[in-house]
Amino acid sequence: MKVTILEPKGYCSGVSNALRIALKAKQEHPTENVYVLGMLVHNQVVINLLNEKGIITLNGNHYEEINYIPNKSVVVFTAHGHEIELDKIANDKQLIVYDAICPKVKNNLTLIMNETNHNDVIFIGIKNHPESNAALSLGKNIFLYDIHSDFNYSNIKSLSPLVVNQTTLNILEIQKIYKEILKNIPGAHIQDEICNTTRIRQTSLINLDNTVDGIIIIGDKLSSNTNRLFEISRSAHPNIESIMINDVKELDESFYKNKKHIAISSGASTSEVTLNAILEKLSI
Repeated sequence: MKVTILEPKGYCSGVSNALRIALKAKQEHPTENVYVLGMLVHNQVVINLLNEKGIITLNGNHYEEINYIPNKSVVVFTAHGHEIELDKIANDKQLIVYDAICPKVKNNLTLIMNETNHNDVIFIGIKNHPESNAALSLGKNIFLYDIHSDFNYSNIKSLSPLVVNQTTLNILEIQKIYKEILKNIPGAHIQDEICNTTRIRQTSLINLDNTVDGIIIIGDKLSSNTNRLFEISRSAHPNIESIMINDVKELDESFYKNKKHIAISSGASTSEVTLNAILEKLSI
């Protein structure tokens, strides 16, 4: 059986950066609890690793959780960005803050903040995803285009609103949404903010070798970018059997035993350790 690993693989730069910052926080405060407000990245394997190192994940309502943290404690904000009001709360509680925001997400939020002073903003994303919540917190004239719901165009008063999107969306679906928005608001200014690593991963998956007869997507079910990979595997290759698994324990032999060529794609927060364990099982 042939196995093709689609590039890129392993952690993206944003995930690597977030892990580095969280571990730095613990290294610089070895005797103190280090709290992460939400999942640092959307992968339970990574969260378990942090827990083993004494880095505590608080994965509930951000406002409730930050009030639970004792004053003057160490807190890490996640890679996805956070609601702007949390900065004031952290300052009032004299928390020691480490911000692990992905640079691409940070650039996105800066773009929105600069625009919202004088224009409407349409943010295309997933309702209640932390990246969407962070964007919406920046102003009252930012409107969520939830990819799972219809959008109410009557809220938009500007003739040329800025259109920005969550960085991990499906590159095929986002083009359809752009066209729909432009049909309703011809003057809308589209700012395509799909992360380049996300784009490359999805493009590699779309352009598969025609001998592939099985696709494995590796990543956590909470991971937006991994779920988008699985969507693409099914929509771009409806005649190829595809599965999504988090780790080697979820890989059943019944899927691969009669396959001749399997392609493997992994989410941005999936480690090469996880990938290698699956490769080892496939080679047995």
